[in-house]
Amino acid sequence: MAGFFVLHTKWHTLDRLGDYQQGARTSLAEYGAKSLVYDTRPEVVEGESRLAATVILEFRDLETAKAWYNSPGYQAVLPIRLESSDGIGRFVSNDAAGDRT
Repeated sequence: MAGFFVLHTKWHTLDRLGDYQQGARTSLAEYGAKSLVYDTRPEVVEGESRLAATVILEFRDLETAKAWYNSPGYQAVLPIRLESSDGIGRFVSNDAAGDRT
């Protein structure tokens, strides 16, 4: 079952955004990721958020998502994002068995 990496973020400096994007794209391709959402103007309908962008990436499964995140390719560019932005990243799954609603 699919696994996802969801990122809510706001870049405070764009100086190295291109470097990050290039490295991230290369590493994502190696893990067969599919970009589902890249939205820099989400409509907040509940609560407040100063994080201006939402990114959702789909992987074959949760293990592949975690392997991508921890891969040497992504770890090489991750410091750029962490130094240049604020955000919250999450791994999520569409595991219906975990549905508690």
